[in-house]
Amino acid sequence: MDQETRSYSVKQYMTSLKRTLETTPTVWVHGVITQINEKSKVVYLSIADFAEGCVEPQATIPLYCFTFKFNSILAKIATLEKPFVLKTDLKVKFLIKADLYIPYGKLQAQILDIDPVYTIGELALTKSAILKRLALEGLLEKNKNQDLAEVPLNIGLITGQGTAAYQDFTTKLKESPFAFKITTAYARMQGSETENSVLEALEILKQNSEIDVVCIIRGGGSKTDLNYFDSEALCRAVANYPIPVFTGIGHEIDKSLLDEVSYQYCITPTDCAKRLVDRVQNSWQRMMDVGKSIAEKARNSFMQEKTLHAQMAVSLKKTLSFVFKTEYAKLDRNRDGLNQGTRKILDLAKSKFDILELKVKSVDPSTVLAKGYTLTLDENGKFLRSKKSLTSGKKITTLFKDGEIKSVVED
Repeated sequence: MDQETRSYSVKQYMTSLKRTLETTPTVWVHGVITQINEKSKVVYLSIADFAEGCVEPQATIPLYCFTFKFNSILAKIATLEKPFVLKTDLKVKFLIKADLYIPYGKLQAQILDIDPVYTIGELALTKSAILKRLALEGLLEKNKNQDLAEVPLNIGLITGQGTAAYQDFTTKLKESPFAFKITTAYARMQGSETENSVLEALEILKQNSEIDVVCIIRGGGSKTDLNYFDSEALCRAVANYPIPVFTGIGHEIDKSLLDEVSYQYCITPTDCAKRLVDRVQNSWQRMMDVGKSIAEKARNSFMQEKTLHAQMAVSLKKTLSFVFKTEYAKLDRNRDGLNQGTRKILDLAKSKFDILELKVKSVDPSTVLAKGYTLTLDENGKFLRSKKSLTSGKKITTLFKDGEIKSVVED
């Protein structure tokens, strides 16, 4: 049978292709993880290339990795100084060997190893790019510019349910002498659900207008869990939050992007609670200092007024003594004046009376008569002062010192 008429079964053909692929050398291939599907013995992944700004992949390659090998890769990542999580949208570089799955005629490659340095570099670039965008939009300082209550007693808490972080945080607040009120919105604090879960919790607490501050906390654990808090969506939500947000995530020295945009970055949940207690304690101390200052000023003012009143009392006493002494002296002078003056007044009045008496006596008719003068009366007994009032035949009476005579006017 010649070459043109010869035919192969599908299996023969696929087997031939598989042998040909097996001769292909292992190579490093990089791309973005688009799918991860873990089975009992095999983990299936896909990586793809994307053009800038395009969501449709330019090329995709399906990969598989035996579970034992995949676990060794995860262990390798976990030992890194900056570990990460293999998840969708992560840029990776795998060492792969081409392979063909004959039953489905599916081209796939087996993962043999990973280059973590590549991914760490890409994560750093991604984190740096997010940080730059947030900075350019002024979001790194936006939540820090919110006004924190002087006495933040109403706390909104986002954390995992029943976690050590919750216990550490709440215990620290309960040990304080202040009446903190905690409103908790539980969330997933690790794994792929972290972003959506925390975003939902933030929205729930936003509806409570009494809350003074929101705290996002989680305890220590795998370093890879911190990568979920580099989410740009979480950072934007916290940066634009209407009240201050505290973060106390893990026990690591490295800060997540969420720590960068929060009002206050705390190294642990306990440290987060401590800062709130210190805030209230400082406010309380300032209030006590103001109270003491007011009391001290009032006491000093009272003492000054008391001293002034004492001085005024002494001065008033001296003044009253002088006034009384002066008035007593006036009374004595007035008494002497009355004693002396009454006699003088009487003597003066008597002298005036004597003079008046002399004047009266001097004009008394008897006095006039005694001097040799006479007085003439008309028939009615009235004094005649002029002859014009007399006519011939009028009767008149002439008074002398020693008697009177009656006459009739002839001419």
